[in-house]
Amino acid sequence: MNENKKSKIWMIIALIAIVIIVILGVMLLNNNKKESDEVGKTEKSATKEDVKIVANEASKLTLEEYKTDNFTMKKPTGWTVETGGTGIFYVIRVYDPQNTNNQVYLMLKVQPLLKNTSAKTSWQNYYSMSGNNSQYKLFADAVVLDNPTTEGFYKKFDEISTYLSSLEPTLSTMKFPKFSNFTKIEEFESSASMKSVALDSKVLRGTFTGENSKEGEGLFMASVVNFGNQYQGGVDMGYYMIYDIMSITSAKDEFIDYKDILLESVNSIEFTDSYVKQTIDDSNAQTQKALELNASMQKAFDSYMSAWENRQKSYDIMSQKQSDATLGYERVYDTDTGEIYKAYNGFTDDYTGERYQTITDNMYTEKVTGLSLIHISEPTRPY
Repeated sequence: MNENKKSKIWMIIALIAIVIIVILGVMLLNNNKKESDEVGKTEKSATKEDVKIVANEASKLTLEEYKTDNFTMKKPTGWTVETGGTGIFYVIRVYDPQNTNNQVYLMLKVQPLLKNTSAKTSWQNYYSMSGNNSQYKLFADAVVLDNPTTEGFYKKFDEISTYLSSLEPTLSTMKFPKFSNFTKIEEFESSASMKSVALDSKVLRGTFTGENSKEGEGLFMASVVNFGNQYQGGVDMGYYMIYDIMSITSAKDEFIDYKDILLESVNSIEFTDSYVKQTIDDSNAQTQKALELNASMQKAFDSYMSAWENRQKSYDIMSQKQSDATLGYERVYDTDTGEIYKAYNGFTDDYTGERYQTITDNMYTEKVTGLSLIHISEPTRPY
């Protein structure tokens, strides 16, 4: 009886011990799971917090109202506005003082541009024989536009702007853009005001070298109109007139980021009624068609939008990839928001989270949205 009693006691003790062990095991497993969850949360939080995002210049831009007696517009805050010329020869330039390739440029009309070098020689002879009569100097100094196209105009833009500065006192202090080494990437038909009477009227996508040898790119428009043929001794002494001159540009490989705010700015330009009336009163009948100035701004905007939508995106992909390789960037996107960022080369090797992933090729055609540079904070970034 005592033996049975002892056996029962030991069985109870054993069962109690087993229960205690099971309870302790469950508690231990729960504790480990809780610790694991906390570590996971900490790591996830650290991964998110260790990503620092720095705003790029384009994302910081806002527009502000700008008014003169001649026009109103919305311009990027902090940018410089310069104007010059009178009447139909009016010029507006709005540019970033930190990089003048970031800009909006508008000129209503340019003339005269000669058709050939023989005509220029003849005008120079007339000027000399006239005793330097200023009436002949206008043509004697004129630039020869041997390629009467939108592309031809922008290839000679720097020479033309120098000529214009010498003609008109209000243009002599004007800081014209520099479009050296202008290179057309592709061209599109425009819907410009003078298109119906123009020899050529296009929107060009192109690259150039601006001030301080900085590379730039953008959209460019102009309409080339033949004023008429005036033959003397077998030489056409007539000239071309250029209308609808407008360009929006940025630093090279950054136009995708600046495009929206530049388009909004140029589309906001509106000439005052008094300016339009005075300019029409002072102009000839042929010019008056171009003086539907505010409608012309809308047509220019429409032309730019159409050109951009129909551009060759393969160029963007190639150019943006090349730029990233040169500058040491790689691009990632936020899987939560779809926003695209530039990160230092090697970011995806350092980053252990899942939120930021490498972009696809098609994403190179989209702007770097708002925030542009991601990097891991110093304590967690490997060296």
